[in-house]
Amino acid sequence: MGVTLDRVTHRYGGTLAVDDVSLVVQPGELIVLLGPSGCGKTTLLRIIAGLLGQSAGRAVIGDQVVDALPPNERGAGIVFQNYALFPHMTVAANVAYGLRARGAGRAAAADAVERMLRLVRMETLAKRYPRELSGGQQQRVALARTLAVSPKVLLLDEPFGALDKNLRLDMQIEVKRLQRELDVTTIMVTHDQSEALSMADRIAVMNRGRIEQFATPEDIYDAPATPFVAAFVGTTNLLRGRLAAAREGFRVELGGGALWLREASPCAGEGEVMVVVRPEQFRLDPEGAEGLAATVRMVLPHGPFIVYELSLADGSTLKVTAGRGGVAHRPGPGDAVRAALVPGARVPVFPA
Repeated sequence: MGVTLDRVTHRYGGTLAVDDVSLVVQPGELIVLLGPSGCGKTTLLRIIAGLLGQSAGRAVIGDQVVDALPPNERGAGIVFQNYALFPHMTVAANVAYGLRARGAGRAAAADAVERMLRLVRMETLAKRYPRELSGGQQQRVALARTLAVSPKVLLLDEPFGALDKNLRLDMQIEVKRLQRELDVTTIMVTHDQSEALSMADRIAVMNRGRIEQFATPEDIYDAPATPFVAAFVGTTNLLRGRLAAAREGFRVELGGGALWLREASPCAGEGEVMVVVRPEQFRLDPEGAEGLAATVRMVLPHGPFIVYELSLADGSTLKVTAGRGGVAHRPGPGDAVRAALVPGARVPVFPA
C-alpha cells in the first residue's frame, strides 16, 4: 500500500521539528528520508508508525486516514536501530512474538516463523538467544519479526547504524532483496548519503523540518534543486563566480579563470552565482589552455581513484577526482595544472 503525508507539522514545545511536509509514496517503493541530525526525519517516521501524534496534518496508509489509530492497528511495522529484541527469548520466540500477540495459533505461528527465518537465511539459528548473535544476525531477526505480521508498510529507523562498513553493505543488499521479493512499501531513515543513493527508489532530502527535494537518486545527485542538497549529498565544489552569456552557452568567471557551460540551470540570469561542480566533473590537463589555472596542493590515493586538492589563483581550493589511469602524467604537489569541465558535465547554477 502507498503512504501519503498531507501537510504534516509537529512541534516539541516551541521547537518546530516537522514543517508542513507533504509526501506521496507509491505502493512497493523504497523511499529514504535523508538529512542531518535534527532535520525531522525520525519524527516523521514515528508519526507514520503511530508512536507520535502530529501537531497538524494527516497521515494516510492505503486509502485510510490513520491518525486516530494506535500503532498496532495501522499495519506499519518498524525496525529500530538497536533491533529491540527480547534478550530472554530465542530467535524463534522473538519472531513469533508479534504473531502470538495478534492471536495466531501455535501451529500457524510456527509455520510463519519457519518461513520468515528461511527468508532471512537464519533458519539454522532458531534456538539461539540474541546475545549469541552478531549484529547482522540480530538485524535479520528484527526484520523477520517485523515481516512475520505481514505489515502494509515497513519502516526502518537507521537500520544499519550499528554495523561495521563491510557488514553494512551486505545488509543493504539483503534488505533491498527482501523488499523487492515481498514488494512491501518501505520508508527508511538515514543520514548516510551513500546508503540512500544506493538503496532508494526516491529520496526525500530534509533540512530544518522541510523537504528540500524529493526525487530519484540520479536527479538528487546530478540535478540538486537547492544549494543545501548539492552540499549535503555527495562531495562537491561550491564555487562563487559571475555568470555571463557567451556565443555558445555561458561563461562563469571565477578563481582567476573561467568555466564554459552549454546551459545554466536553474539560474540563467547574469550576475553573481554559485556553481556546483562534482570532483569527477573536472579533468586535469597539465598543458591545456582551457579551464582554471591551479596548483596541486595534495594528492590522496583513494582505492580505484585519486583525489587532488588544488589551489586556484584567488586562493580558493578545488577537489578533483580521477581514475588511476585517467591522466597521461600524474601531477604531484606543486605542479601547475588546468582544471576544465569534462565534456557533457551537468553543472547546476544557483543565484549567489
